[in-house]
Amino acid sequence: MQKEILRLSGMPKAQQSDLCGYTLLAMAAITNEDDWNKATNDWIRIHDIIQFIKENYLIEYAENSRETFRKQAIHHFRNAAFIEDNGKATNSPNYRYRITKELLTMIRVYGNDEWKDALEEYTTCHESLIDIYASKKRMQKMPVKINGIDFTFSTGKHNQLQKAIIEEFAPRFAHDCECLYVGD
Repeated sequence: MQKEILRLSGMPKAQQSDLCGYTLLAMAAITNEDDWNKATNDWIRIHDIIQFIKENYLIEYAENSRETFRKQAIHHFRNAAFIEDNGKATNSPNYRYRITKELLTMIRVYGNDEWKDALEEYTTCHESLIDIYASKKRMQKMPVKINGIDFTFSTGKHNQLQKAIIEEFAPRFAHDCECLYVGD
C-alpha cells in the first residue's frame, strides 16, 4: 500500500523501497491495524521513525542507520514536498519532520472512492520527484554544437575543454574540418 502511494505520487524507483515505505508509515503513524484515514502529521525525529518501525512492524534498524534514513528517504521526501522540517538546526535534539498537510489529505483517503481524485489533485499541484530530478539533470548539461548538430555534455572541466576545442579552437585553426569522435 505505502509503496503504491510512493509510486503513484511520482517517487523514483529508489524511493519506493521498504525503508521509504516504512518511513512514510511511521511519519503518518499508521500501524498494521490502522486505516489510512487515521494518518497524522505530528512532528517526529528519525530516532522516533526507527522506534515506530521496530515496535509496529518488528523490523529493527540500528540507531547508527539514521544517516541512511536521512539520505534514502527524508532528503527525497523533502525534495518532493512530502515532508517539512521544523527549521531548527540539523544537529539540534529538537529537529523534527512531519508530512505536509497536502500529503496528509491525500493519504487519508487512500483505498476509498476519493483516492483517485485526491491523487490527481496532489499530482497536479506537486511536480513529481522523477520530473524534478530529470529537470536537474537536463539543467546540468552543457550544450555543444558539433558539425551543425546540437548535443549536450555533462558539466565538468574535461567537457568544458572539449567544447572549447570544438567551438572555438577548430573554427579558428582547423577550417573546414569535421569532428569524427568526442567522448562525454
